[in-house]
Amino acid sequence: MTKSFNQPTADQRLQALQNYGEPSDRLVREKERQYITSISRSTAWKLEQIGKFPRRKPLGAKSCGWLLSDLLYWISER
Repeated sequence: MTKSFNQPTADQRLQALQNYGEPSDRLVREKERQYITSISRSTAWKLEQIGKFPRRKPLGAKSCGWLLSDLLYWISER
């Protein structure tokens, strides 16, 4: 089973971004999140609810996003 997700430190965020050739952190929407993580929306939601996936950031009443560094760090820790 996947271990729980712990928020990365600033250094870990920077390292994750550098490992994947990303120049800076940014918010990622659902379609890109699915492409990056290769998991479905429902699976991501279930993992998020039990603390095993990065928490989404609300952007408005009906929109959300994830920090790219959180997703890349999650992938590297799997």
